[in-house]
Amino acid sequence: MLRSFTKLVGTAVIVLGLASAAHAQTEADIIRPLTKAGSAAFMFTFGGFGTFNLGAPVIGTVSSGTTNQTVSGAGMKYFFSDDLALRLAFAFGTNSSGADTLTGGKETNTNYGIGAAVEYHMRPLYSTSPYIGGGINFASASRTMTNKVGTADQDTKISGTTFGVGIFAGFDWFFTRGIALGAEYGLGFATTSSSLTTPNGTSSTTTDAPSSSSIGLGLNGAASVHAVVYF
Repeated sequence: MLRSFTKLVGTAVIVLGLASAAHAQTEADIIRPLTKAGSAAFMFTFGGFGTFNLGAPVIGTVSSGTTNQTVSGAGMKYFFSDDLALRLAFAFGTNSSGADTLTGGKETNTNYGIGAAVEYHMRPLYSTSPYIGGGINFASASRTMTNKVGTADQDTKISGTTFGVGIFAGFDWFFTRGIALGAEYGLGFATTSSSLTTPNGTSSTTTDAPSSSSIGLGLNGAASVHAVVYF
């Protein structure tokens, strides 16, 4: 009886020792989140997992006439203190279609925007760093149609702006060193306005459309999935 009990205790000690060693090895292998002061990273968003569409962070959605235009730009985050990060996104782009005004006119699209937010990272859960935060954004987009009338160019311009503010919560999961995947939800308020400028003889007439406001899920009106690459 005593011998059996001794064997049982000995076996339990061995099992507990192996379990402790395995647990220690697992803890050592955990990839710790990067949230120390001075850490910096580029930010990207996923448009969908099916096509693995990696893109720039969305700054805002602008209504210009009957269409909505999404303004996206380069984004990064920088930890100015332990567990506190400032993230910024900038956008600027312009493009033209049509050879010139003599061949049926041309169209020029221009957009720009800026977004800023602060993240507070809470106690990490193994390789996952949950965070909360808040931010603001501003975006503008315009579309100009130029046509030749007689010997003069006449422009019809549709433009719009949006301003948003919101709070959010999300996480970064470090599946390898220096690279994390994450997701984010939030609650945001946005206000938009747009105008139409049409030629009127030698001058032009601008008509402002009624502005609108909305409260929705996410800082930019939707949830997001993102990737973070540290450098």
